Amino acid sequence: MGHKNVLGGCVVLAGALALFGCGDDGGTSEGSSQSGNSGSDTGTTETTATSQGSNSSTEATTDNSGTASESMSGTMTEGTTEGTTTAATATTETTMTTGETTGGMTTMGVTGATTEDTEGMTMGTTEGTTGGTEGTTGDTEGTTGDTDGTTGGTTGGNIEPPEWLLSINNQTRYLQKVSIIDATTEDLCKLPNGTSYPSLTFARSNVLYASAGGTALDIIDPCTCDVTPVGPYGGGISGVNGITSDQSVDLYGVASTNDVTIAIDTMSGVATVVGALGVNFGTGGATWSDALKGLYAINGSTDYLYTVDPKSGKATPLVKLNFNFGTVGIELHPGNGTIYACSSGPDLYTVDQKNGNVKSVGKMAQTTCSNLAAPYKPVECIGD
Repeated sequence: MGHKNVLGGCVVLAGALALFGCGDDGGTSEGSSQSGNSGSDTGTTETTATSQGSNSSTEATTDNSGTASESMSGTMTEGTTEGTTTAATATTETTMTTGETTGGMTTMGVTGATTEDTEGMTMGTTEGTTGGTEGTTGDTEGTTGDTDGTTGGTTGGNIEPPEWLLSINNQTRYLQKVSIIDATTEDLCKLPNGTSYPSLTFARSNVLYASAGGTALDIIDPCTCDVTPVGPYGGGISGVNGITSDQSVDLYGVASTNDVTIAIDTMSGVATVVGALGVNFGTGGATWSDALKGLYAINGSTDYLYTVDPKSGKATPLVKLNFNFGTVGIELHPGNGTIYACSSGPDLYTVDQKNGNVKSVGKMAQTTCSNLAAPYKPVECIGD
């Protein structure tokens, strides 16, 4: 994004080409509903098992005496009824256990009935427990469904930007794809006009904008190189050699002729002065940083990397660069957070914002470079 006063960056545009989209999030509610149903069905199995236990206890009591049998049978039946009534609730197992204990153990008092009664209660309790385990398994399956849904949603929502930059070769008029791995360059399409573009940037919507002659805003279709004029910056603003996205739908720019930071309306191209840079910019460029919540800018006259406050427009020196810039193209790639730059020569560089080290990635198919743009999302016609 820069030129001899260049600005690179990504921009978002309201009302411009909506080129690409991201995957949809997956849902989770279906898995949860299924898990609830599984748990309820298993609860009914527990109730049936308890009834079996109660019947065995009644038979055992009958072997002893009429009185004991009547007392045991009545009590056990009452306990079973309580378990059946509450079978659909989460406390079914606890209620049935209480019923069995009260009916079988408290009322019982006849030694001869103990063996069969215990067998009946053991059967009921064991089967009921098994049913409870099945219900728990059903819940686990439901939870798994939720996890899959969340994973799908997360995966669908995170589409990494491809590993390339775009640059306009103002000598040949070609829009070029430049690899951020080794600077390998590919001509994509040829611009239909003779306009020089000192700065290029993608908006958040992946619309590609260019600063036409540093005085007006154009939209360039990266698939065909068709150019759509948006409008002049106006207000006597020129030398806008660095444009970049903001965090919404418009752009920021650095105007080196006026030494001001501007906000650019992407619907009209009209620029509004944010504030004075406070520094004399010669050649330059700028790029937006989400982490910084502001701009990075290179001043080719001082070879300093600056931060720029998007609220006041003021530029603050950050670090002296160990490279002598002529023209300036600069772009922070949203995929890896690396600042890339180009200048009066064929090399693509990385810029370390901590120590000022400028390192060559490789040589592009350009004799001089003043603009770079990184996409926020894949561009189907360009690919990876």
